[in-house]
Amino acid sequence: TTPAAGKAVGMVNKAQELAEKHGWFLARQFENDANARYHAETTGPEILRDFAGRRLDYWVTGYGTGGTFNGAGRVLKAARPELEIVLSEPDTAQMLASGVPTERKAGGAPAADHPNWAP
Repeated sequence: TTPAAGKAVGMVNKAQELAEKHGWFLARQFENDANARYHAETTGPEILRDFAGRRLDYWVTGYGTGGTFNGAGRVLKAARPELEIVLSEPDTAQMLASGVPTERKAGGAPAADHPNWAP
């Protein structure tokens, strides 16, 4: 585990450290386009199949790495333009609602914790 004070960047740094130390694969889900692509190929189509012939007015999803929201959301909106997508985030960690962008490294990984993120 990582100390709560390290927040999300502490977790990512620890994952990088362990991957380097042990030769493990590191998915880099925050900056890896395969994350959203996977949800575009699986999650979005699965939801569309489940709602075939039925109304789908809203899709509510959480926000973590952004992969599900971006990938599945893109597929759902393309198939159902009238669909309203609602993004939910904890009251104690309003990163998107704050309007403050997350500081990023050149490759897209978080460079620092978002000021509104709380463990």
